[in-house]
Amino acid sequence: MADITAGHQEQILRILRDLTTPDPVATLDEVRPRLDCAQAWVAGYVAPADRTQVREEPDKERLAVLTDGERRALEILAERMGGDWSLNGLTTLLYGIPKLQRGLPLDAPPTAELKAAQRAWFILLYQLLIGKDTGPRLPTLLLALGQDRIRVLLAPGDPVT
Repeated sequence: MADITAGHQEQILRILRDLTTPDPVATLDEVRPRLDCAQAWVAGYVAPADRTQVREEPDKERLAVLTDGERRALEILAERMGGDWSLNGLTTLLYGIPKLQRGLPLDAPPTAELKAAQRAWFILLYQLLIGKDTGPRLPTLLLALGQDRIRVLLAPGDPVT
């Protein structure tokens, strides 16, 4: 979280409130000095090039060439974003979207094929959100970004010409 928010105090507090229900953190003073240590570690040990840089604008080129399956996965995410917006809820949803696309329930056990589909889905999200194939845990990243920013970054727009 210290990396994802780039030290933005208001964002950190919002995320911590989301993560600490039903007894949410009221102020950042409640999590100090641990937060200070985490921020110092990011600043001291994570090279600037390795820090999470969230896109400012949607990747229109990538969005223009989505496969039908990728487009449908993003639609499912957008449709279900209003549901359980917690770390556990997002974890279930993100791992579950490839299951839903195959007509399986969210609690279906993983198979090798399903794990490969989940990995491809995660890579797509990382590419669209941060321009890399890997990054911080996706549920935490989505919590940090918030629903409005995610909708902007993942919304397929007009094809690039």
